[in-house]
Amino acid sequence: MSKTLNVVILNPPSPPFLDVCRDWAGGFGTVTPVKRRADYGQSGKPILYPFLAYASAVLSNENYSYSILDCQRLKLNKFQVLKDVKKRNPDVIFSLIALPSLKRDLELLDMIKESLPYTTIVGVGTSCRFLQNDILLNSKIDAVLRNSYPYISNLTHFLKVLEPKQNLKKVPGVSYVKSGKVINTVEHPDTSLNKLLPPNYDALELDGYESFKDLDGNRYNYVPIIGSKGCPYSCVYCPYPLGWGKKWTHRSPKDIVDEIEQLYARGVKGFLFRDQSFLMNKKHAIKVCEENIHRKLDIAWFCEARVDHVSKTLLKIMKKAGCKQIHYGVETGDPELIKLGKPQTNLDTTRKAFRWTKELGLWVTAHVILGWPDESLETLAKTSKFVAEIDPDCVNWNMLTPYPGTTLYEIAKQNSLILTYDWSKYTSHTIVMKTKWLNASQLQKATNKIIRDYSKRRMIRLLHGLKKPRFVFSELSDTIKGFFM
Repeated sequence: MSKTLNVVILNPPSPPFLDVCRDWAGGFGTVTPVKRRADYGQSGKPILYPFLAYASAVLSNENYSYSILDCQRLKLNKFQVLKDVKKRNPDVIFSLIALPSLKRDLELLDMIKESLPYTTIVGVGTSCRFLQNDILLNSKIDAVLRNSYPYISNLTHFLKVLEPKQNLKKVPGVSYVKSGKVINTVEHPDTSLNKLLPPNYDALELDGYESFKDLDGNRYNYVPIIGSKGCPYSCVYCPYPLGWGKKWTHRSPKDIVDEIEQLYARGVKGFLFRDQSFLMNKKHAIKVCEENIHRKLDIAWFCEARVDHVSKTLLKIMKKAGCKQIHYGVETGDPELIKLGKPQTNLDTTRKAFRWTKELGLWVTAHVILGWPDESLETLAKTSKFVAEIDPDCVNWNMLTPYPGTTLYEIAKQNSLILTYDWSKYTSHTIVMKTKWLNASQLQKATNKIIRDYSKRRMIRLLHGLKKPRFVFSELSDTIKGFFM
């Protein structure tokens, strides 16, 4: 027998002039500027958020009537969203909310609330765990769920209390407003991945999402897979433990590859392992690879990994299992700053990881962070030189961002380094904190030069290496964009 509530799982469109990825940065989200779009919508291809498939699993298991509205995939503007939601006339909306799009996400949800005043609107996401007051006291939404990724552990509990209109105090991990004050119920215990229902893709279209490429220039549309979650490391800046939890939990290799095989049957051949480090537990990673090799699935995938977790043997197994690309957190090229940026590693460890990965013919991306509390022109120069030395296929340049809830946030506050508390600036690419030695203007000028110099060197190298034209010309396009930033 179906439940009486009609539920909508909502991923709002991106705000004007921005493309937001609500999944990155531990679920706080990152943004890419879009100059020409002045309305809500989507310019580039978004990622498929695991929350949508996991929420679908728990709702279908409980026989709720529900639908999924991914406004980014559909590239809906404000008017189209309001029209679509009103047509569905839901009793409850669970909506993703990101940090850099927080104000605009809330504005859109307020418009929906005005159009459907009797609909209960509930926010989900890492921002809801740490900024519940900001959200609830500055919007018309009814509640937020303060649970960890993929944000569904107390979702049906909320609905079961809401349906007979019982007190929300009975639901752990929920915040709501009563008599002008925010009420926070007791924290919901983190749920191990192996206790969650497997994600359900039946109500999801799988086309129109982001792709990745390998060294031969082949592109693969991909679906993110959560094989494990949680990070026990104490990197002061990292939002992963905030959104995903500190305790490492995992699904069985069989369940992981079962999911991959089901998606493969629907024509999906590209995958992203959303694990904070695919090699957090090496035995588990090997079993996942061996399970895929055993089933002979012709897939391509990429992942994140810590540089101190890899070995040549592991990389060979990963490549045999279909791995095409690995992302490493390089963070900095300064031997002192790395002690804060990536504890338990050093620059030599990073050098070896990049050398092994490149020798095996895997695409390697370096994630670099600029603007550490003790960053100076000298340390920035060392990072620039180090990135040139390890020679990644791609660099994701980030500005150090003091996400609320991190140790860095407290360090930056205590040292008066934070320049703004306007969350729309917390994009991971915008300077929101100065360093002890550089003001915002100096830091911006220095980082712009580093990125331009890198792009110029890479463009020259690509022009000299035309052995793989498809790859080279595709890379030239990306590099030229970086050169003219």
